[in-house]
Amino acid sequence: MDDYTREMMDLKTLVTRTLEKKGVLAKIRAELRASVFEAIEEEDQVIEKEEGLPPALLGSCNDHAKQLHASPSGRLLTALICEYLDWAQLNHTLKVYLPECNLQKDSWKAELKDFSGKNGYDLNRNWDSEPFLLDVLEGFLKFENLSQARGTGRRPQEIESSSSLGSRNTRRSSSSTVAGGLPPLGR
Repeated sequence: MDDYTREMMDLKTLVTRTLEKKGVLAKIRAELRASVFEAIEEEDQVIEKEEGLPPALLGSCNDHAKQLHASPSGRLLTALICEYLDWAQLNHTLKVYLPECNLQKDSWKAELKDFSGKNGYDLNRNWDSEPFLLDVLEGFLKFENLSQARGTGRRPQEIESSSSLGSRNTRRSSSSTVAGGLPPLGR
C-alpha cells in the first residue's frame, strides 16, 4: 500500500469517526432508511391499486403483532409509541414505523384524541412537556405502588410521598381515576 492510499484511508477513518461522534452519520442513515421505506410504500400502493397484489412492505410485522394492532389496546399502544417518536422528533423512525405497522400517516393522532376524550385527559401540551407514554407509565407505576401499599398495610400517602416519580405531569386533568396517573391498561 502506497503512502497516498494509506493517507486516504486514515482521512476516511477520521472523517467517519468525527461524523459518528457528532451524530451526523446516524441521522443520514435514519433519513436514508425512511426514504427507502417511503419509496417502497409508494410503489406498494401503486402495485396494489393497479394489479391487486398484496403490498410487500406494509404490515410486515409478525402475526401476534398484527392481532395486537387490531385490538383497542394495541391501537392505543401503537398510538403512544407514535406520539413518543413524534415528541422526541424521531421523524425518520416514525416514517419507518408507520408503514411497518400498516398505519396511515396521522391515524395515531385520532386514536390518542379518542382515548383522551373518553378518559378526561388533555393532550394539548407545550413542546417542553413529557410524552403521553411517560404519563401512562408513571400512572401505572404509581398505581402499582399504591396496590403494594395496600397489600403491606402501609398507607398510600407513605408510598406517594416516598415515590420518586413526583408530580411532573401537567397534562392530566383533575378527573384522573388514579391519583397522579392512568390506571393500568387491560390486556
